[in-house]
Amino acid sequence: MAREKIITAIDVGSTKISTIVAALSDSKISVIGVSRVPSLGISKGNVIDIDDAVESISNSLERAERMAGISVSSALVTVSGSHIDTKNSHGVVAVSHQGAEITPDDVARVTDAAQAVTLPSTQEIIHVIPRDFVVDSQDGIRDPVGMSGIRLEVETNIIHGSSTAMRNLAKCVGQVGVEVSDLVYTALASSEAVLTDTEKELGTILLDIGGGTSAMIMFFEGSPIYSSVLPIGGKHITNDLAIGLRANMEAAEKIKVRLSDERASLSALDHGSMGGLKEDIDVSEFDLDINQVPRKLLYEIMDSRVDEIFNLVALEIKKANLVGKLPAGIVLTGGAGLTSGIERVAKSVLKMPVRVGYPKGVTGLIDEIEGPAFSAVVGSIIYGSKLVRSGPMLSFESQRGNIRSVFSKLIDKAKSFLP
Repeated sequence: MAREKIITAIDVGSTKISTIVAALSDSKISVIGVSRVPSLGISKGNVIDIDDAVESISNSLERAERMAGISVSSALVTVSGSHIDTKNSHGVVAVSHQGAEITPDDVARVTDAAQAVTLPSTQEIIHVIPRDFVVDSQDGIRDPVGMSGIRLEVETNIIHGSSTAMRNLAKCVGQVGVEVSDLVYTALASSEAVLTDTEKELGTILLDIGGGTSAMIMFFEGSPIYSSVLPIGGKHITNDLAIGLRANMEAAEKIKVRLSDERASLSALDHGSMGGLKEDIDVSEFDLDINQVPRKLLYEIMDSRVDEIFNLVALEIKKANLVGKLPAGIVLTGGAGLTSGIERVAKSVLKMPVRVGYPKGVTGLIDEIEGPAFSAVVGSIIYGSKLVRSGPMLSFESQRGNIRSVFSKLIDKAKSFLP
């Protein structure tokens, strides 16, 4: 037990806040504490009420701590929202010692060079992900350490977001007495728990459909190449049902969940024939104007909103210039990834393979976290375990300080060449 390290991840969403406490050993990641509570003070991935958000995060954290029997001091935290953006950048450096082997220090320098990009003053880098290295014009290299060369280049994918949004999120977590060890983009976290190496290599999209937003990341030749967050999520589907049925949001959500729970048995039926069957669903318990609602009507309401989501995904694929280059198709996850009929609509709109992704890669209390709604928080634990195994983790604030110091050194050096 002494050799085990504790990792905590908090997924701060628009409808729920999930926390996982896991014990990391040499061979496995074991979940020892988990909680899920309704989210307050968060809308579309952004903090809109600090007090409510702090209370929700505190409740989730306390429950997970109680189950795990330990006190948490630091955690990885997911970040999403329409402020998330991405760009690809190129970096070049000369190898430290001519003719010598490339060292991890050279890789760090070329990655620093790639992240020296021009961003708006309101934006801050979240991830700098090396995609492909080039050593003396030889491309396609995944890990250049140990190779001989003179010139080292790297192609990176940079994911960045609003400094203000991330500051507010970090502040909320800080107020419950927990240090933010790192911020992790929601879709990148989910990809760690859901995607296979083959899917990443072939080219695929991961779409994490949350309550208020849908976080997307596209992989090409094994690495992330494009990220985006759509301002639509499961709550919008619920809202459409509430309007169509003249019901409150709580009743509409329960009806949507009931349909989702039946998705396995309904998938055996031909959706197009449901109108002929005139199957009704009993809604008498929800005190609506009617007691029976045709299933076809419910699907028509839900499908129109789901159709909109995937048409937005199609636009993002065009923007990323990846049309026809993603043979592994799209993987759906997140709480709304189980919406009944969603796979059918995705296939119809995108004309590519579709599957629903479930989190994997951890042991322990897996019965508590087996649904797609836990993909991001499980993925954050896996992401954090890789950081722990590769070296010491810095806090979010420390990382910002390191980035500042790197850039200040570069600026000082440039000034020394000025008259």
